[in-house]
Amino acid sequence: MRVGGAGLAATLAVGVASSPASAQAGAPSASGVQPIEITAEQVPGGNPTFEDLEELGFGDFNCSFDPLKIEPVTAGTHNFPSPLNGSVTITLVPTADGPTFNFRINGEFATIGVIVKGGPNANFYDYRPEGIGSDEVLHAPINPMSGDYYGLSHVDFCVIDSPYNGDNGATTNT
Repeated sequence: MRVGGAGLAATLAVGVASSPASAQAGAPSASGVQPIEITAEQVPGGNPTFEDLEELGFGDFNCSFDPLKIEPVTAGTHNFPSPLNGSVTITLVPTADGPTFNFRINGEFATIGVIVKGGPNANFYDYRPEGIGSDEVLHAPINPMSGDYYGLSHVDFCVIDSPYNGDNGATTNT
């Protein structure tokens, strides 16, 4: 079924206006990956894991090792668990729209998914199937009261073996 542009705009406007307490995912990352908001209604507590995303129908996440969780979200290099020889470097970037961050995977790995928790919900960035070595301007969902991104609570990376070493030679799922 095809919905006309005006009808869709009216439907979206009514939907947003009738639920002022709901957030929105916000703008895509620098590589063009549109985040998908995962709400506290979908996952109690609003803290989704990659297993939760599988249960919600997002498909399989075959991470090479347990997802790397960074909490609190701080700038710097965060090592993967031993004996893995790799890390992710986070750069925090304040913007007029709220806090964002850039990441770079170091070592022979790529990320196929990033979950960004902030406020009551989380944003999911899907980089499957090949993964990506770095991206910029990732953020939590939009706070509907301020119109800005929520603060960054924690970030989860689902990482796979890859020769990219921070290079964006990987194809993104845009």
